[in-house]
Parts: sequence; structure tokens; C-alpha cells
Amino acid sequence: MPSVTATEVAPDAYLLDVREPDEWAAGHAPAAHHLPMMEIPARMAEVPTDAEVVVVCRSGGRSGQVVSYLMG
Repeated sequence: MPSVTATEVAPDAYLLDVREPDEWAAGHAPAAHHLPMMEIPARMAEVPTDAEVVVVCRSGGRSGQVVSYLMG
């Protein structure tokens, strides 16, 4: 599964933050889009298919699951 550091994220990438609302409220990247992991299946239309999508969470577990789901 692809993994990049913050400095490797393209400036025009769609940053998808899949953390819970309380984590999002505690702080997030300015250009990030919030879509909690459990809402991904119901809100797939909000995830672009014509751009690079970078998925982030707190430690990598949830983002890894979401990447697998999106690529599947």
C-alpha cells in the first residue's frame, strides 16, 4: 500500500482526513477534507476519482484500511 511523508504530498492532492469528529476538531491540515472512516461507504461520491487522494489518520491504521477500500 502506498505511503508518503507529509513533505511528499503533492500541493494539488486531495487530502482526506478519516479521523473521528473529535480528532478533527482538535486539529487538522488547513486544506484537508473531513470524512470519518465509517462514513466512507455511504459518502463515496465525495471522494474524487480524477485526482490524487492522500488519506490521513492519527497513526496509519484507519488510513490504510480506507486506501485498501478505495483501491478495491
